[in-house]
Amino acid sequence: MASLKPRDIDSFLKKPDFSRPVILFYGPDAGLVSERADILAQKSGVDLADPFSLIRMNADDAASDKARIADEAHTIGMFGGKRLIRISGNTRRDLSKSVKPVLDTPPEDAIILIEAGDLKKSTGLRKQLEAHPVSLCIPCYQDTNAAIEQLINEEIIARNLKIDHETRLLLKTMLGDNRMVSRGELSKLAIYCEGKEKITAEEIHEIVGDASKLVLDDVIDSTAIGDTAYLQVVLPKAIEAGNAPDIILLSLLRHFQMLQSARSKVEHQRQPASSIIGSLRPPVHFARKNAIITSLNIWTLERLTRALTRLDKTMLECRQQNAIAQSLCSTTLLALSLEAAALKKR
Repeated sequence: MASLKPRDIDSFLKKPDFSRPVILFYGPDAGLVSERADILAQKSGVDLADPFSLIRMNADDAASDKARIADEAHTIGMFGGKRLIRISGNTRRDLSKSVKPVLDTPPEDAIILIEAGDLKKSTGLRKQLEAHPVSLCIPCYQDTNAAIEQLINEEIIARNLKIDHETRLLLKTMLGDNRMVSRGELSKLAIYCEGKEKITAEEIHEIVGDASKLVLDDVIDSTAIGDTAYLQVVLPKAIEAGNAPDIILLSLLRHFQMLQSARSKVEHQRQPASSIIGSLRPPVHFARKNAIITSLNIWTLERLTRALTRLDKTMLECRQQNAIAQSLCSTTLLALSLEAAALKKR
């Protein structure tokens, strides 16, 4: 089976083998999916600054045109050399049909990286790529204890900062929900503590557990429940607190993924939203329970799927067009909040 075991992933990322040109990253941790795809992109040998060498596609666009991936993969670059095709985002279409042509006729000078969500074993794309000799699947699951330890070592210990056992345990309790966000929080902590003898619990609470996370929760909840007026107050605060537009969108994307999973129980298992709230993982803070119950009651699975597609597409656009990222982020969140407000009135 063309799928890496968790124990083999780190060694593969350190010394990747691109003999299988089609590589799928999948799992519930969107940050880890993106981070691992970034690592392979950087080690691919492709000039990522060259727009003719790096091709980005939204999954929905790729799935809508069955020849598009193959056309890009077999196109010869203007200046020669390898090309990298990165496909990301959510789609309700069957992406496997668009991937099949490059499996049947593998490209000689192109690498295709596909970033997907938490695909089940029975999912067509995952089954297709796990069974094919020219593709490789890399699972990306949420941080385990060992993975969090590794992140701390990479971002804190490697910068010659000391942290005692009890303080390290405190730090670990505040990480792990998302790989990309965890690394960002650790990096902020390291910069803040640069030149100090060791990291203290007070510094962790001040930086990792700071108000930016609380205001980010307010942004997420006001968007999901349709409190548009409050969203317009807290979103600028979240940006001022150092939350980049793509990170705000990523946080909202993960929240809507959680809502999608929970809403499935509401629609298919006929469970009331109030009974599901206690089983959500990670556990929901008591202060946010009413907002999440409200969200589960107003958003349908179909609408959540469309919202996830929009969030993913905007996140990609923000990374590609940094100059207008704030505007793109604000427009998308406001549109979703207005949709939620309309849904509440029904």
